[in-house]
Amino acid sequence: MNKWIVGGLCVALMGLAPPIFAAPTTFEPVIGNALLCRDHIDPDYFKDYLTRFYKFPYKTEGEAYWFKLDPDQKIFDMVMTDIFVSTEDSRYLFLGVIFRETLDSARKKMLEMEGIEYLPFSGNKVLRSAQGSFLVEYDNNQTKLYCVKHRK
Repeated sequence: MNKWIVGGLCVALMGLAPPIFAAPTTFEPVIGNALLCRDHIDPDYFKDYLTRFYKFPYKTEGEAYWFKLDPDQKIFDMVMTDIFVSTEDSRYLFLGVIFRETLDSARKKMLEMEGIEYLPFSGNKVLRSAQGSFLVEYDNNQTKLYCVKHRK
């Protein structure tokens, strides 16, 4: 057997090979603009986009399809754990992510990175931008960022 093939196989088995399903180069502009409510929310498009790059959703919960992302994948300079998009039967159109950041940290980074200020909407744990996106405390030490709109 070719020594390069064997070596490559050993590297892959040790977990040092790059992931097969890497984030597309279009991820930040496509997903980022939708998360910030700068673009339309089309759940069918986003479900197809996410399935193409991250396989099928690992769960359907809360009227959303949930996808796992590549470990340490970032957007707005924050590591994400999951991304979710509304199901076909949801009353709302939405797209969101879960950050491994506290709400205060995420709020500061969004202001620094994007110039977007999030102000209290419903108490201190639900914040909203002027464009309509939300930052919400999630599971005590994480944050959800999402854009939601009513279906017509």
